[in-house]
Amino acid sequence: MLGGAGDKIIIGYDLGNAFSQISYSYLSQDCEVETLSCVAGEEHYNIPTVLCKRQGTGQWLFGREALRFAQEYPEEAILVEGLVGLAVTGGQVLVDGEAYEPVALLTLFMKRSLGLLSLVSAPERIVAMMITCRKLDSLLIEVLNQTVTGLGLGYSRVYYQSYAESFYGYMLYQSRDLWAEQTVLFDYREDGIYSMRMECNRRTTPVVAYVHQWIYPFQGESCLPDTAGLEESRVARLDRELLEVVRQECGKGKVSSAYLIGEGFAGEWMSQTLQYLCRGRRVFQGVNLYSKGAVYCLLDKHFGSKAGKEHVFLGGDKLKYNIGMQVLRQGRESYYALLDAGENWYESEYTCEFYVGQASCISLVITPLISGGVTRAPLSLGELPREQETEEEAFSCGFSRIRMRLYLEGEKQLCVEMEDMGFGEIRPATQLTWRQRVTCGDSRLEEAGGGGRSGAAAMVCVGDYAREPYVIPKLGVRVYCMEELCYCLKENAFLLDGSVMNEELLAFIKKDCGLPELSQALHPLVRQQGALSDFVCRILIGVGLYDPETVSRVEETLKAGSGLSDYEKHKLQTDHLAEQKRYEEALKSYDRLLERIRENQEMEVPALQALTADILHNKGVIHARQMLYGQAAECFFQAWKTGGGQQDYFADYLAARRMQLPERDYVALAAEYPEQYQASLELERMLEATEQAWRETPEYKRLARLRAVRVGGEAVYCEEADRILQILKNDYRRRTGARKRGSIENI
Repeated sequence: MLGGAGDKIIIGYDLGNAFSQISYSYLSQDCEVETLSCVAGEEHYNIPTVLCKRQGTGQWLFGREALRFAQEYPEEAILVEGLVGLAVTGGQVLVDGEAYEPVALLTLFMKRSLGLLSLVSAPERIVAMMITCRKLDSLLIEVLNQTVTGLGLGYSRVYYQSYAESFYGYMLYQSRDLWAEQTVLFDYREDGIYSMRMECNRRTTPVVAYVHQWIYPFQGESCLPDTAGLEESRVARLDRELLEVVRQECGKGKVSSAYLIGEGFAGEWMSQTLQYLCRGRRVFQGVNLYSKGAVYCLLDKHFGSKAGKEHVFLGGDKLKYNIGMQVLRQGRESYYALLDAGENWYESEYTCEFYVGQASCISLVITPLISGGVTRAPLSLGELPREQETEEEAFSCGFSRIRMRLYLEGEKQLCVEMEDMGFGEIRPATQLTWRQRVTCGDSRLEEAGGGGRSGAAAMVCVGDYAREPYVIPKLGVRVYCMEELCYCLKENAFLLDGSVMNEELLAFIKKDCGLPELSQALHPLVRQQGALSDFVCRILIGVGLYDPETVSRVEETLKAGSGLSDYEKHKLQTDHLAEQKRYEEALKSYDRLLERIRENQEMEVPALQALTADILHNKGVIHARQMLYGQAAECFFQAWKTGGGQQDYFADYLAARRMQLPERDYVALAAEYPEQYQASLELERMLEATEQAWRETPEYKRLARLRAVRVGGEAVYCEEADRILQILKNDYRRRTGARKRGSIENI
């Protein structure tokens, strides 16, 4: 091999339960792959996967030295064989009266065997290693992870793959005519003949390569390939039995080449088999194909061969599904790829963040690469928080940033973990997490593409999440990303003015959020002091957090608010607090506004009176919703007096007193206003109609059933009463709300 003293090196490590091998190559496209020999100058590639402890000492031997010592000094040797199997099975191993963890023994063996590389390179020049085994499962993966950790390797790129993929990787770097048709491999082992048959589906792009595996029973002789001690009839029978195995496998399709792996295939004892195999096929024999194939796969990872780019391997340890989700990307529905088919399932992992609304239903789209239809797997986020418990903090922003991690626990077992990250400082993270398992290819999953839901409820994050926040002028809200900015612009549109159009915001969008194109598009509006509505809507459209109808409403709000006074904007802001059920904040804000109006007589008197009456009326509505009917009545009465006798205000005053006072006192009060007799009659008609409508509702019928339940026992009655009361409370809170503009809805 040609390689400089400072060249980097990569390793292919064939880890078997009986023996192991190490192949290597310098990290160069034109370097050959070599295999370490246990004996200098000879082709002894197999390293027995054994350890031997010298009894009564701390001396450990490995590989051929361990076997030699055990054979020469059996009374001193304690041999530990099958290290891989022991590590997978678990349970401590008793050696010389001391218990050892099997993973620790396997780690010791690998460390000693890797020491052989000092003959060709210094350890610090090793940059990557591919460990290849017969078959990979979750138990073996865990063992390999622990072993690699225990090795304390100075390089972090350690990969795992099966023998089947190593076979595929080896063929990628062979002449195309050798695998123009199917390629077969026969692996001679003590427990039988392991066969692999590689074929390619050239009708797909990329070409999909499969390796079909089978085990054929074969009662060979441990002495093979040496037949000196065997009768000729026994040798001939072994040849015929092997020929039958080869015929069966080659009869499954046209074969271009065949590979005979294992020391048992050496020699000339299988003449009939070789004669059959060599008819129209090229045949190769060796022992180190898997470790070499592991190195070729590393080379392909680093340099990317033409064949590797044109083919994808789907073995038993490969993910056979493309997994993604339908998302909204800047307002447009698109497919978001998460995990790609063809990767090792145990290495497939992806973490992303996206935004969801309160009613979002997220679905994964699972597309098989081989056969079957596209399916959709719904993911449940449970109950995202809508509002705080206390009425003072009752607030819901409607969005949550979700961090999602996907990984596999098996070939088809997908695990999805999600965490609520909140919405910046607008809504803190709740620490809620969800974990869900999905079986890819499960026939019970919903078929995609029909009349079902599109699943495009998740919104891809636009730009980066800033480390330092941007503070929106006058609002004083700190935002870390474009979605939070859009939310604040939309929710506070009636408060915005030209101060929001500034260079600091453009720098935040360009540098902190990583969106130079959007920043550049906004720059002329800032420089020329363009229309505020154009500036805000361009941001909303560019991010796509809201649909076009919502953006249009924001634009209308901005245009309508351009001619409002500070008093009117203050009121709109407070109305917004009431709409969000932040009643105590709203009441305090209304009181501050009334104080400002009394101190500053800048507006015309009629306009001031109308605005004051509107504020007082809205305070009354808040008190009514808090069931403080006496305070509500006082506010409605003041609104009526201040607003020049507006009839709606007095009607609300009567309604509040009707709810507050005993019937006799209310009748006496109504009699004091004979001119409002018609209004009092209308109120009674409304109450009668409301009561009649109430009797037809499911809630009333539930209460009727509750009265019947009371006969059955107090405990049952109380439980059902509490449940119904909670339903009514939730329904009341959900239904009540304030208008954005003008007065809050009348009672």
